[in-house]
Amino acid sequence: MRKLLVFLTILLTVSFLWSCSTTKYAKNSNGAAGGRGQAETVTNPQAESSTLKYPNVNTLNSEASLKYQQIKKEFRAIAKDIHFKFNSYQIQPIHEYGIDENPAEILNRIAEFMKKHPKIKIRIEGNCDERGTIEYNLALGEKRAMAAKNYLVEQGISPDRISIISYGKSRPLDPRHNPYAWAKNRRDHFVIIK
Repeated sequence: MRKLLVFLTILLTVSFLWSCSTTKYAKNSNGAAGGRGQAETVTNPQAESSTLKYPNVNTLNSEASLKYQQIKKEFRAIAKDIHFKFNSYQIQPIHEYGIDENPAEILNRIAEFMKKHPKIKIRIEGNCDERGTIEYNLALGEKRAMAAKNYLVEQGISPDRISIISYGKSRPLDPRHNPYAWAKNRRDHFVIIK
């Protein structure tokens, strides 16, 4: 038992000393071996060229982040909310209460954008006006989001790239209580999530 304790003590001491040793010996400019504490200088041209081939990870991350921000900005410009008639989830033109749009045209632009950027994923958020029960509006908001998703899938977008959620009447765009506000609030909103 005593021999085992001595062996383990020696093993732990060697492991500790080995892990604590972080300084390296390097050759100084005249070729002699340097002592502890001197910094190692890399003068290998092959190593320098590999730095040029493989840029800094932080640079890549910031470039990717900038590109992603640009993609999100482009998406916001084309992915306008689409609106629905009262108590409906049909994708059809609407010309009432200050809304004049053809949701199919907006969805077609979104589909083209997603084809151009095959790695992005989006979330469609279904919304309703304030009338009706919470349960009814949650179900209607889901049907509205699903109608837009189905339209995009018909245009060739993979369903795996589109998630949906219903907010029912909990996120009104316009808080007023009149037909113009209600028309604005009956909508699908589109967000890039990845």
